[in-house]
Amino acid sequence: MTKRTPSARGEGGQLREDIVDTALQLVEELDDPWSLSLRAVARKLGIAATSIYLHFDSLESLLTAVKSKLWLQFGEQLAEAGHTTDDSPKDRLVELGLLYADFAEKRPGAFRTLFATSWNLDLPDGCDYIGQPEFELIVDTVRPVCTSDEDARERAIQLWCGIHGAVVLRSPLSKFPWPDLREQINALATRITS
Repeated sequence: MTKRTPSARGEGGQLREDIVDTALQLVEELDDPWSLSLRAVARKLGIAATSIYLHFDSLESLLTAVKSKLWLQFGEQLAEAGHTTDDSPKDRLVELGLLYADFAEKRPGAFRTLFATSWNLDLPDGCDYIGQPEFELIVDTVRPVCTSDEDARERAIQLWCGIHGAVVLRSPLSKFPWPDLREQINALATRITS
């Protein structure tokens, strides 16, 4: 363990961010985020475990901060779909689906933490549910081919479920004759935008 240089007076917010970032790194390495310990975070960060309690009163409150940060990172990755192409809604949905799959593949621990564990997270400002900004990206992308807002939301739900299922089912059902992921997402996007 390398001892961390103490923060200057008034820079406790930086320690809080360092704790969250370190816990996030450790969670990504674990099969179960609840197997994380505050001592492991402290050890990796080079601080006393008691220092964590100045910012988080429990493992649950730290994991809640980690999951909130992961939702932001996931949303930022999905938002890239609208910035890299001026193509049709279908093409943007394919890109969004591939970015979704890319996040799951490159960051499996983060993906598991987002979707395999339910916690009572504080809602982001202006949100009615966790994942709302990410869902609204899908709604906004499909909206140009829809007849109403309700139609856009229904199609977005079907697409999200389809993409998520395509991504999640591949690992436990690895012997299943899956189509190429890009082709599968393309087929989903074609059906949703038709």
